[in-house]
Amino acid sequence: MRARTVSRLLAIFASAFSISAMPADHAESPATDADTAADIADVFIFASPDATKLVGAITFGGRPAPRSRIDGSFYCDPDVLFTYNIDRADASGGFDNVADFKVLIRFGKNRAGQCGIQLESVPGTSQTISGPIELELPGSNGLRAFAGLRNDPFFFDFEGFSALLNTFATPGQHGDLVSSFRLGGGQPRRDSFAFRNVSAIVFEMNIDTVAPRSAGGTRPKVRVWATTSRFAG
Repeated sequence: MRARTVSRLLAIFASAFSISAMPADHAESPATDADTAADIADVFIFASPDATKLVGAITFGGRPAPRSRIDGSFYCDPDVLFTYNIDRADASGGFDNVADFKVLIRFGKNRAGQCGIQLESVPGTSQTISGPIELELPGSNGLRAFAGLRNDPFFFDFEGFSALLNTFATPGQHGDLVSSFRLGGGQPRRDSFAFRNVSAIVFEMNIDTVAPRSAGGTRPKVRVWATTSRFAG
């Protein structure tokens, strides 16, 4: 992108995520919540089953419980730039909160109105990964990417949370986690986000590029966060 274009990008939302602290973000200010195609829900990073890759993911466009709307279509907005930031810990285990890697993600549409995705600067490959949404897209060095509408992976018991708040309102109570969230007696858990669709971006990265092993055989911690920017022209 040209410098003048970058200067016209208006950053509207940022969500922080780290390995040691895992906040989720599902309730926004009215202005951010109204821009569904750029409203990030969650940011994920985890190792692949064979521990040779890292998997990064951004979900966006979903609606938090207890709202009843279930997204029925993928939010494909060519004017939104997603940036997946990765900060690798230094030798002392500290973070400087400056991204060591930035994966740039954008969507586009062809003349038929079909949506496609493009990912640049994916750790482990110098090539761009691109193609239609709802398909597994191959990249170089065995890396893959995907974008599409999927069930929201975030888990939260909104009914239990409401019950917990009510226990604080009772004189002499200081919060009853066990009964509010049905933690005793083998009761089934409640997931307020079950069967709620969300737009998702998922991609693989080379683990040795992002977090190479030290001489002692350990890997550094990483911290990730994502931002969205909208073209304001």
